[in-house]
Amino acid sequence: MKKTESLRVSVSAAVDRVHLVLHPNEGFDLGLMKVDQLVTLCRNIGLEAYLKGGRGDSDEVSLVLQNECPPHTIMLGRSLYRLLGEPAKAVLLLDGQRLFVHPQAR
Repeated sequence: MKKTESLRVSVSAAVDRVHLVLHPNEGFDLGLMKVDQLVTLCRNIGLEAYLKGGRGDSDEVSLVLQNECPPHTIMLGRSLYRLLGEPAKAVLLLDGQRLFVHPQAR
């Protein structure tokens, strides 16, 4: 399993519900080698359940690597931001094709 450091969560009108945008350095931390990769976003599930292989409510999203994204930041659309509980910061965990956005304390 790969993970990022704690990243600032930024809402962008330019990002739709099915995309999550990262700087390429954060993508490298997750082992991503493609600019756009389809993953299964696991939500409404706790960290322990995710680590045991759970999926919770799952959605297909694209992880997009863009140099325009500020380093140490996740950019996403408002609707996905709301679905994730509006975290200020989060750590991304990627286990194969399963992605978990773990909110961090403000």
